[in-house]
Amino acid sequence: MEQYPIPQFIEAEGKVAFFLTFRQFFYLMAAGIVCFILYFILPTTIFYIASFLVVAIAAVLGFGMVNGVPILSVLLGSIGFFAHGKDYTWQKKDSLYPFKPIQRTQIRKIEEAPVLQAQTSQLKKAKAMVELKTKQ
Repeated sequence: MEQYPIPQFIEAEGKVAFFLTFRQFFYLMAAGIVCFILYFILPTTIFYIASFLVVAIAAVLGFGMVNGVPILSVLLGSIGFFAHGKDYTWQKKDSLYPFKPIQRTQIRKIEEAPVLQAQTSQLKKAKAMVELKTKQ
């Protein structure tokens, strides 16, 4: 049976324009459109400041990565983490005493322990009676 190579790294985004991916291209296009609109609305000095901020934010969103994850995913994940309630599964129950006392067993010396005596087995008595063929 022939073995075929398994494709790897299939999660990589395809390049749309030049070296840009689809997502990066549209971030920069959106920044360009916003800057174009701001050009007609704002005075020149404020336009330069605002357009610099818009392009910087678009560049960070388009090209920024944290541990191989896009910045937008990290930001949305952190907002979701802080916005939703936390689910704690363990809750400490209040007790009167913080610790339970441990009852320890008393250790006795070997000399004080009662001496075990060998018991005569009923089985041995029955065996002896069978061999001797005696009745009790």
